[in-house]
Amino acid sequence: MLLPTTKSRENLLPIRLGALISLLVFSGVSTIAGPRTLRDVVYDYAVTSYCGLLTAEVERGFRRELVQITARAGLSSEDAKAARIAGWVAADREWSNRGLGGFRAWCKTDGMAAAKHFKSIVRGTPGER
Repeated sequence: MLLPTTKSRENLLPIRLGALISLLVFSGVSTIAGPRTLRDVVYDYAVTSYCGLLTAEVERGFRRELVQITARAGLSSEDAKAARIAGWVAADREWSNRGLGGFRAWCKTDGMAAAKHFKSIVRGTPGER
């Protein structure tokens, strides 16, 4: 039986990575990611704020989801506060990491998706985020 040489095993790495990525993409990543957390909701809200996408409708959707997730999570007031702070800090760090003008793509992807998500809650057509 022939064993693959080191070079041929290295050549298989891109194929294996491609297969793994395909598996994750086509098998439903949302099940892997799990449910949204309080930190996720606050992060998304902060992104809409940084990107200038914060409207009254986005605010209402955020407030509704904030109440639902806080109740579902059953967090103490201190834990809820820590999760909210973590969301704001994560968004602030991401904003800072983008550099001059780098936030534009972030706003077009994450910012628009977050705004759309919060608006869908108000409109009664919540989609996955």
